[in-house]
Amino acid sequence: MKNDIYTLAHEIRNPLSVVKGYLEMLQENNVGKYKRIIQDEVNVSLEILNSYLEYDKMEIVKEEMDLNLLLLDIKKSFKDYLKKHDIKIHLHTIDDEVYINADYQKLKEVFYNLIKNSIESKSKNIYIDYHIMFGRVIICFKNDGEMMDDDTILKIGNFYSSKTGGNGIGTTLSKKIIELHRGKIKFRNNKNMGISVYITLSLS
Repeated sequence: MKNDIYTLAHEIRNPLSVVKGYLEMLQENNVGKYKRIIQDEVNVSLEILNSYLEYDKMEIVKEEMDLNLLLLDIKKSFKDYLKKHDIKIHLHTIDDEVYINADYQKLKEVFYNLIKNSIESKSKNIYIDYHIMFGRVIICFKNDGEMMDDDTILKIGNFYSSKTGGNGIGTTLSKKIIELHRGKIKFRNNKNMGISVYITLSLS
């Protein structure tokens, strides 16, 4: 717990230090130039705090939902950004409906975080597919971005991040959400580049 608190304090201090620096520059006439940067950094701080506070009291509300619709929804949320930065999401779904008992919004947070991490690791292609086996669905998020060393993979989900400026909280929350669904999440380096994330959930 002590290490977690230290990590939290360290990650909040960084964006707030940036805010302080730009506030000092507001004495100049370029207020508009720095306003967006200040807002972004404050939002990062609040997101970290809210995520940390949510961790221990997180609850999920399961309902029957179609996995295909969720995956299409999450792809749509990145549509404009992907087009602007020439990044592609290759989504392969089964034609039939695939129903699971899950919390739609919480799983959407997990998938959103995985795609965001892929983009931040300089991926140009993100592949999403799944297969069904023994009453379970295994969803794979694969990218062609930067790989991670084995030590980093072992630390994933423990408020650890390998990204500059990252806080690791998004991945930690994702792991918690999957565990509350009684599922599993695993991270693996690909053979040549990028990583793959496997999420296993029970079918309805």
